[in-house]
Amino acid sequence: MDSDKHVLLLNSTFEPLTVLRERRALKLIFEKKAYVVEDSGVFLHTVRHKLKLPSVVQLLYYVKKPYKKPKFSKKAIFIRDNFRCQYCKTYVSKPTIDHVIPKSKNGPTTWTNVVTACHKCNNKKGDRTLKESGMKLLKFPQTPKYIIIHGFSGTKNIKKWEKYFNPGEQKKSLTYNAHFSAALPVLEQNA
Repeated sequence: MDSDKHVLLLNSTFEPLTVLRERRALKLIFEKKAYVVEDSGVFLHTVRHKLKLPSVVQLLYYVKKPYKKPKFSKKAIFIRDNFRCQYCKTYVSKPTIDHVIPKSKNGPTTWTNVVTACHKCNNKKGDRTLKESGMKLLKFPQTPKYIIIHGFSGTKNIKKWEKYFNPGEQKKSLTYNAHFSAALPVLEQNA
């Protein structure tokens, strides 16, 4: 996908719906069905006008969308984490997955316990908990919204649009690291 040709479409509630081509987003704006929330900084020059192209648009009316639970897979984990190691923050071309609570300590293979990791960090953490390894997570792993996995993979604007997906992410990350540091000794005693 060419990042300059795509626009994030938000519901009237600011919930991400899908990614549109610029042409479709402009049509929604001209038909007064949506308005620009954030522009791309790129201009479209016409004979009579100079228009700023949108990066994010919001519908003026609510659209009910059916909830579809995303399918769990390695690829989906990598896309959810934007191919970024959740320990050292580097972007990885050949990522691995890591169980936050190791499988050997009864850690489940679920959206909320599996993260993207580079080989170096995965080896460093090994079969240890966050507390044992002294490592911290970049963000709280959670079940992504269906749209993120199926609509946004490969879209370079995802970084710019992140605030529309997880508004309280930093706060959750701190809570998550503290939660696992406190919870792991209890889990280990029960194992």
